[in-house]
Amino acid sequence: MAEIIAILTQKGNLSKNIQHNTTVNLFELENEKVKGVESLKLENTENNYFSLLMALKKVSIVYAESFNTDLKNILNKIGIKTKNKEELEGDKFINQFIFG
Repeated sequence: MAEIIAILTQKGNLSKNIQHNTTVNLFELENEKVKGVESLKLENTENNYFSLLMALKKVSIVYAESFNTDLKNILNKIGIKTKNKEELEGDKFINQFIFG
C-alpha cells in the first residue's frame, strides 16, 4: 500500500512551521521505497489551507523542525501525524536525508 510523506523545508533545512518560503516535498512510498516525488511552493500559509492540501494529497505524516500548536492540532484531528525536530531521532525515513 502506498503512503505519502511530506517534508517541509526552507533553504535546504527543515522548516520552522509553514511560511511563504516553505517548500512541501511529497514522497510517495510503496514497500518502503520511494515511487514518486513532488515539490510544491506554498501559495497560502494559513493552517486550514495547508491542512486541506495535505488531506487532498493523502499525506499520512508531515515532518518539520517545528509546528505551531493550532496546525499540529488540526493535522492530528484529520488523521495526519506530525514529527518535529525533537521526535526525529531513530526515524528510519527522515534519517536518509541530511539537513544543515
